[in-house]
Amino acid sequence: MTLNVHPDPQEKAGGYAFLELPEGTLRGDSVNVAVFDAYGERWLAADEAAGARIGIGNPHWQAERFEFGPYPVYRHEGADWVHIGPEIVNKVEEYAPLRISVGGRDYDIAWPDDVPPRAGAAVLGGIRPVARAATPDDGPRLVGRVEPELSDDTVIAPPPRPKPAPEVTPKPAPAPKPAPAPRRRALWLPLLLLLLVAGGAAAWWFWPSEPASETAATPAPAFATDEADPENPCALATLAALPDFPAADAALRKCGKDVSPDTALEVIEAHAARDDAGALQLIGTLYDENSVDPRIETLIGLTFAPDIARAVEYYARAAKAGSAEAKAKLADGCTRLRATDTTLAKGAFDDFCG
Repeated sequence: MTLNVHPDPQEKAGGYAFLELPEGTLRGDSVNVAVFDAYGERWLAADEAAGARIGIGNPHWQAERFEFGPYPVYRHEGADWVHIGPEIVNKVEEYAPLRISVGGRDYDIAWPDDVPPRAGAAVLGGIRPVARAATPDDGPRLVGRVEPELSDDTVIAPPPRPKPAPEVTPKPAPAPKPAPAPRRRALWLPLLLLLLVAGGAAAWWFWPSEPASETAATPAPAFATDEADPENPCALATLAALPDFPAADAALRKCGKDVSPDTALEVIEAHAARDDAGALQLIGTLYDENSVDPRIETLIGLTFAPDIARAVEYYARAAKAGSAEAKAKLADGCTRLRATDTTLAKGAFDDFCG
């Protein structure tokens, strides 16, 4: 069995990580974690006082075994997950050879270089709630022209007067042409009948026996720009060629790190544009700070800044498309919106929770 270490995408400041183990490895609801330096043959231990900020580096290593925890065990998408914090992440250097004990089993790994420490911002303790920090760009913005403030002494210049249009001297009307003399009916009536007969004969001769059949071309998906590559199941064209979102979703989760966040987002948004219930609910989960999809957010790295108003919008669309799970998530999201006083939250509550 293997142990994989992934950075927590919801903690932008670093300091938190997920330990991924194969499904069924951990039996209980919580486990302890011990870290052994395979090079120095020492155990990592906590050297900060309870509640103190955890600095980076200067780890406390000792000869006796020390266990951190207990940490809750999450079971999701065919794997067991353990969420650890700065008490371990801040004390381990990248590429360090370690033997990590999880629930009594030992795993030899080299600490990855994509799990950054958290600079003195976390405290010692067990697992923390999964929450994504909001960024200044998350709030709504008003786009438009900003009018300058006018004081009492401001002099407003009147608009320029339009220039008078130049006078145009009308041209004299041309003299009317004399009307042509009428011809006798006997000259043009036989010619008109002859033209009608010739036109009818030509139409009968050249008229097709059967109307040409028109075949409506089925438009290709908006994101399918290349042919599918059977040897690369994680390419955009291959994922775009899958018949529906359940098949595409299963392929994305199987690809994991082999598919980029941009590719995953393009596939999911294309199915959401067709009102697929599963795609809409997944986007709502990516916006929901109280829900996490480890396979999509941790392995692939696709995650959004928390926005409960947007999450409720997608949950409502997914519920309308027939998702029973989205209805429960929508009810929870509406409860949180009711307790929020922002204008955006109130508008979303009126639109999707009424």
